[in-house]
Amino acid sequence: MKRLLEGVIDEVIIQPKTVNPMIVNFQNGELKDEATETMSCGLFYDKQKEKKLLALSNGQIVYKGYTPDNKQQFMQTMLVLHNKKTGKIRLVQAERWSVSPVLHKQVIDNNKNTDADRIALLNKQFGSKKVKRKTEQFERMKINVNAVKDDLEKTVSNIEINKEDLETQIVDNDYVTNIHLPQCNRDATNIKDVYNINDIIPENKLETLNETAKETINRVPEGKSKFFTHALRFLKSDPDNIKKVALLLYIEAVAKWLNMPIKDAKKRGINICPYSEEVNSYIIETYSIQSYSGRLRPASMKDKAIIHCIILGLIISDFVIDLELLATMLHNRIGIRKLIDLAKIIAAVPNKNDKKTFTLRLPLPEQVAMVKKGKKKRS
Repeated sequence: MKRLLEGVIDEVIIQPKTVNPMIVNFQNGELKDEATETMSCGLFYDKQKEKKLLALSNGQIVYKGYTPDNKQQFMQTMLVLHNKKTGKIRLVQAERWSVSPVLHKQVIDNNKNTDADRIALLNKQFGSKKVKRKTEQFERMKINVNAVKDDLEKTVSNIEINKEDLETQIVDNDYVTNIHLPQCNRDATNIKDVYNINDIIPENKLETLNETAKETINRVPEGKSKFFTHALRFLKSDPDNIKKVALLLYIEAVAKWLNMPIKDAKKRGINICPYSEEVNSYIIETYSIQSYSGRLRPASMKDKAIIHCIILGLIISDFVIDLELLATMLHNRIGIRKLIDLAKIIAAVPNKNDKKTFTLRLPLPEQVAMVKKGKKKRS
């Protein structure tokens, strides 16, 4: 186990009126280490919006972003500068910027259109009968782009869209494994060593839930989901019940974050874990991304949260989990088919008698390829 950083905070630097260190988030991906050498950046001022503008370019794509709205931030981001010789620590305020690619619109050359109109007019007035006829036929074949655009807008305005159809399906296995799946020890000889709890939630944050866990064991709270009450009944006789009930409380808080409407998730001061402010902030930071309009929960962040909940659910219940019960905690916002697919990613296998109950056991099965091949058409 790594030794925690020890030192004395000697200075805290907060300078809101100066240019602070920037942590940049790319909305369409992550910046690879080798790409930093070709990336150039500059800080400008947009007079129209009266905001600072950060621009970055790799020679092919330009990214830009505006000054982050501090009102949307739940806390200040600080950089820790540690002097190993003196043991003194400086905290320096940093800003989290979000940038997106600039998509250029094609510029319509009005001069070309004007010249074509003039030639057509001359052909109709002074051209031969054959030229006049061809010119008139050509003009009738022209499409009025604005008219077509208006017709399309009227056509699609009354179409109802099912939001479930727009949800991104499970992406390829490499993406889920590398980005959202905690380190999986496939060489483990003990099932308890396959996943490390601290890869999902740090030990010091989990310990802040211990007092509530003790109270929960002694007094079963009301209004809990079927998954919560079933797991709590199982954990009362477990020798490590304090830690496991703390994990159960963490799962419940993550589920509450996923169940919360996005308009409420963007508000400041939201409370999804009343037992611990540290866990509350950690869940929001871990399972969402910062944008110009506040916090967002794309499908990738939801997958990450559900994967973590399934792993922790397996750990607290002797590595057997009923996904149908887990779905009750998620208010059935996530389909059972999606839960089954994500459970297979973490190397859990379905039971023979109940395909909705999954077990994590050794030896682990081969990694599941989530890119499904289409059915072959008969010739």
